[in-house]
Amino acid sequence: MNGKILETSLVRSAASRGINVQEVLRAATIVNSLPFNAVNKFSVSLVRDGSEHRLNFFGAPDILVSHSTLDATEKERVLKRIETLARSGERVLGVASKVIELKEDFSFAKDLSLAELSFTGLVTFRDPVRPNVRDAMLRVADLGVRVVIVTGDHRGTAEAIAHEVGMDISQGSIIDAEELKRMSDDELKARLPTLKVIARVTPTDKVRIVKAFQSAGEVVAMTGDGVNDAPSIKQADVGIAMGTGTEVARSVADLVLLDDNFETITAAVEEGRRIISNIRKVIVYLLSTVADELFLIGGALLAGIPLPLNALQILWVNFFSDSFPAIAFAFERGKGSPHARSARSGLFDPTMRFLIVVVGFCTSGLLFLLYWLLLQSDTDEQLVRTFIFACFGTYSLILAFPVRSLHTSILNVPLFSNVYMLAGVGAGILLMAAAIYVPYLQSVFGTVALPALWVLAVAGVGLTNIVAIEFGKYIFRRRIV
Repeated sequence: MNGKILETSLVRSAASRGINVQEVLRAATIVNSLPFNAVNKFSVSLVRDGSEHRLNFFGAPDILVSHSTLDATEKERVLKRIETLARSGERVLGVASKVIELKEDFSFAKDLSLAELSFTGLVTFRDPVRPNVRDAMLRVADLGVRVVIVTGDHRGTAEAIAHEVGMDISQGSIIDAEELKRMSDDELKARLPTLKVIARVTPTDKVRIVKAFQSAGEVVAMTGDGVNDAPSIKQADVGIAMGTGTEVARSVADLVLLDDNFETITAAVEEGRRIISNIRKVIVYLLSTVADELFLIGGALLAGIPLPLNALQILWVNFFSDSFPAIAFAFERGKGSPHARSARSGLFDPTMRFLIVVVGFCTSGLLFLLYWLLLQSDTDEQLVRTFIFACFGTYSLILAFPVRSLHTSILNVPLFSNVYMLAGVGAGILLMAAAIYVPYLQSVFGTVALPALWVLAVAGVGLTNIVAIEFGKYIFRRRIV
């Protein structure tokens, strides 16, 4: 909540209690003021009321109480009241004053003293959590992103808000600035995995916390809206400022949330993960085709047998028939596996490497073995090469279906959830059929028409390879569960 909203709320609350702010300002004049800052945790106004000069303090109630003239019993009672209000989710501010003898050269820098404050009372207000934040927190956690509340608010307030948004808070998962200051950098780094709330922090503390997470290998996004948040926003890997925040915070941020909505961050993370997931699928899809070509062409050269594919056939598959499914992956809406989303393995995650290297080369080897065996028979060589061309092109097309999810079964992916994929594979199959059955293209590609039994064999090879891919995915899922 920014300053203007808070000030408006205070004025309205005063009016509801019969206090007219304009009348108060006419009776007393504000001579000078010191704005709130995260180091002092209070603001101060120097007020002239008739012949009397008074310092009015407004800010962290525990600090003002500790410097007040209240006796020990009263201090304990007020502090308990502050704790109760804070734990109920209220943001609590204290009000105190002090009559001074004004010097001509008075300045806040050298003459401000908190000694002997007259504690006036408490002001509480509630900054409600948006209804969709709890759901957004669950979604972002499912994406493998960890949320830590780092705030200058009272520990009880921070803990209450954490419970409200669905965070599971234990005694060891929350600390305040005093505990933080007593920790060395190594001790803080050791505590990071369990920390969920850090309260009463200063701008320096926030920067230290960001650096600690970064030194632990984490990618850190920091949100904030005030001048005091700017250093930590700048230090973070991704600095996020609120659209209603200060110009300083917005100027150092990488992103500005125009709607000040945490759900927007969650949606952005989901979209980013979707894009990365789809890029991985395309890489697996295309590299699997490359593996087929390496085995078929390289194996034929090493074995001293005729090449199973000519240059035009390879170009036809790579640049025409396979292009449509590869483009259709951009329209996949899946999020991928929680294991893959939380892994820090770069673009090539373990699942990708397993499918490309182990499963991909096994299925490619199977296709080469089939080609070699057919050549040893009395089958016409041009028919065999056409059959291998059909197997190669068709398999690379229908491979798109199991690759739509690298972590779940093909049976769990709705067939019609990506109509572009169906259209792309369909277009690719038509192009392959044209290269085999259209007379003019037969002369260009060196193919012959395949009999019905050979077409069934092509389908059988494709189905066998899909089963192999699905089995590989199953084996890998068993390894990471």
